[in-house]
Amino acid sequence: MKARRFSFAFIATCAAGIMGSHPGRAEDADFAAATEVIEDRCMGCHDSDTKKGGVDLTPLLEKTNGSYGKYTKLWVRLENMVARGEMPPENKKPLTPTQKQAIQAWFHQSFVLREGKSHIGATALRRLTRYEFENTLEEVLSIQLKPLYRDTITDRIAVSEIETIVPSDIPGESGFDNDAHRLGKLKPPLKELADAANHALAEFRKAPTAIKAVLGRADILENPGEVEVKQVISSFILRAYRGHGTRLAESETAYYSLYEKHLRTSKDAGASLMHVLEMILVSPEFLYRIEESRNQDTPYPVTGLELATRLSYFLWSRPPDDELLKLGRDGTLHKDDVLKSQIARMLNSPKRVALSENFAGQWLGFNELLANSEYLRDERWNRESYDEILFFFDEMIRSGRSVLELVQSNWLYRRASALQSKGQGYTKVNPDSMNRLYADIFANRQSKSTDRRLRYGPPVLVERKGDREGGIITSAAVMRLTASKTRTSPIRRGVWVLNTLIGKAMEAPEDVPSLEEAREALKIKENPSVTELIKQHVSRAVCNACHKEIDPLGLGLENFEQFGEWRTHYPDKLPVIASGVMPNGKPFKSPGEMKELLLELYKDDIARNFAKQLFAYALGRKLEPYDRVSLDQIVNRSKESGYRTSAFIEQIILSEQFRYRQDR
Repeated sequence: MKARRFSFAFIATCAAGIMGSHPGRAEDADFAAATEVIEDRCMGCHDSDTKKGGVDLTPLLEKTNGSYGKYTKLWVRLENMVARGEMPPENKKPLTPTQKQAIQAWFHQSFVLREGKSHIGATALRRLTRYEFENTLEEVLSIQLKPLYRDTITDRIAVSEIETIVPSDIPGESGFDNDAHRLGKLKPPLKELADAANHALAEFRKAPTAIKAVLGRADILENPGEVEVKQVISSFILRAYRGHGTRLAESETAYYSLYEKHLRTSKDAGASLMHVLEMILVSPEFLYRIEESRNQDTPYPVTGLELATRLSYFLWSRPPDDELLKLGRDGTLHKDDVLKSQIARMLNSPKRVALSENFAGQWLGFNELLANSEYLRDERWNRESYDEILFFFDEMIRSGRSVLELVQSNWLYRRASALQSKGQGYTKVNPDSMNRLYADIFANRQSKSTDRRLRYGPPVLVERKGDREGGIITSAAVMRLTASKTRTSPIRRGVWVLNTLIGKAMEAPEDVPSLEEAREALKIKENPSVTELIKQHVSRAVCNACHKEIDPLGLGLENFEQFGEWRTHYPDKLPVIASGVMPNGKPFKSPGEMKELLLELYKDDIARNFAKQLFAYALGRKLEPYDRVSLDQIVNRSKESGYRTSAFIEQIILSEQFRYRQDR
């Protein structure tokens, strides 16, 4: 029976090559070859009756379910498992190369390509997130809304007024809060956005320098004429709408009518003008990054101004500056050499902090240290732990470091308070050794306070001391994010490394005994170790496949207590054992050894996952199978540079997805 099935798959694959003049028949043969493998090797565990692991593959046997639709996620899951060699499981005979090819060929033909050609999928409308909205208000009104950097410690972590007015955004399927599909399903909180715009304009009215920069004069108009008011409105529209003036005359007329109507009631030209500016700041053209549509089902280049906007919100999370707008208007921004030059200029700007604050903060989760009271220990500890990763990630961009240094590096940023006592044995890094590409954006954060008790200083770049440290996996921030306030969790830490860094989503199986139940089951032993508890916790066979990867990663971090301090014993005096065996069978006895094996086993997965996360953030949506062509190019070209962070950024911007749009 198996010989016959193998022959069928082989014949179907060959037939596809000789039936080019009959694409329908070739497609049928490819689908038949794929479903033959699914029926033969998968349905014993994943039919509608068995549904092992909750997975029923029966719908995939229907040709009508073999393209984008209700079962896309199931196809993606199956193809990923086959590609990684995780299907069938280890205790079953593996798929032959021909069988794997049958699944992957159908997937590529039906989900990666469209009619045999690569494409980029429909481009979603992008709405500003709260973070982008606040940044954009600052740029448009030339004011400061976020709290200024404070070099002293108080009893609270400062937040901006905008954050208290506008609700936070919920991440979408991309994992980020700028997910266009998620934002598109929700009504914008217009009342709160209007309140925030009103607050920003109140700050604006108190700033003569800002008024001069925005309105071209030192004060608000008192008794202006029609021409003067229209000129102010027109200029502000161009500023607020990121240079787009396609319907400028029409908009100017509409907003001037609104000004006149308000003036009849208020009798105050300044108040009426502020009302108009507020309406502009909550209009769709401001809140949404609107692009021209040609109603095409094939990709085409976005306009120069649209490319400038995409670029600025990716790298800066704020609108394009005058130089970008100029290059967008004259069309030169589309040239590769000009675009690369602008990328370098923008990464040399203090505004690049958005990549660390907004992208890395969400991806790695360390923004929770400032935003979520669950993780609050005290202001100093939280700010220091946050800054250690913020500065680390920015250094990776600034010095063009490899993304693999997220796992292990010879350098790190160490909190200033830990270095006060004779440096704690650390050696400061010679800046020249970092071969930096871009400017220091944190130079103005050196504390000037003379009160040592309240003084807050930024972290310091030091050489790694021993093999305990390096990268961000063993940072205080990550250790806290992956633990409770009272104890560590090896499983939670292992899942974080696999999911966040390596990019392997872990789904908890049903009916897994809790750690408390595992402890009860081990009553026969007075003091069971963490390793023994985990073994009992995952004693079911269905758990083994995942925990073979999860457990060593978490156990390798057991020397770090919940706030990141090093320990050799638990509170009950039992010794900490941070050892294990990686999935490739290699043992380790320390966190440093575990990280070396982690890179040996997963370095390409980590690099690809970084590319996927950054690409999804740049596009404002989750990646789809049709993004795979560009994703492969981004990863392969970045690999040539040694996986330099700056190479990933540049390759994403040069991709077709970033520079083109598609309407359906």
